[in-house]
Amino acid sequence: MSKTTLELLDTYIGMPGTMQGGYIAGLAAGDSDGPIRVRIRKPLHPGESVVRSVEDNQTVVHRGDELVMAAAEGPLHVAARTPIARDNIDAAMERPMGWDPPYPNCIGCGHKVDGLGVRIRPLGDGKHVVAVWSPAPQWANEDGIIPREFIWTAFDCVTAYVLFVDPPSVSGGGAVTGNIAAEFFDQVRIGDTYTFQSWRERDDEKSIICGGALYGPSGLVATADQEMIRTKDWGFEVPSEPLAV
Repeated sequence: MSKTTLELLDTYIGMPGTMQGGYIAGLAAGDSDGPIRVRIRKPLHPGESVVRSVEDNQTVVHRGDELVMAAAEGPLHVAARTPIARDNIDAAMERPMGWDPPYPNCIGCGHKVDGLGVRIRPLGDGKHVVAVWSPAPQWANEDGIIPREFIWTAFDCVTAYVLFVDPPSVSGGGAVTGNIAAEFFDQVRIGDTYTFQSWRERDDEKSIICGGALYGPSGLVATADQEMIRTKDWGFEVPSEPLAV
């Protein structure tokens, strides 16, 4: 068994005082190409230390004696859809977002921090959100490759944002990231520009599943899904009507 201690820094928050779900899921998944699903059992907070343990292709993360995350290979809930034309994505980037970022200090989508720089916009069809990302060198390793946890981070925000344009049939209340999965086909590198697209796959009274795909110069880079678990009054506020198309 291999064990690694991870220090959780306040640079990587999502909701106030809480680590961004995609980021911590990416830490749990490590360098796996997947498909791999990470189940988040407890919220994590900046300033905490957790231990990631790997044995027999199973990964668990503990905070002290408490199991907080588990990762295992398994299928995604979604499949990549036909890529949206770059001209349509560029046109979407010229329009206003239509809503304020819910968490201004979020590492993935906030505007008050030196975040990842992922530009997110509604596509305009009432079904998709798109994003453009030209990763900055500060996020890369010595080989110019973006570590996987930052791609998971971006997917978390991009897939959640689709609810602003296509709310679920059962709307209202809150939702938090219950589990998130990804499969990778290539690396993300500085010097290139990438595009995301996301959509709501399905929902019920307990959860909402959204899908996403990341494309680069050579085609599909990764596919992901996020299952958001509904809450009464905590977490991401689920809109009751579209805030933009």
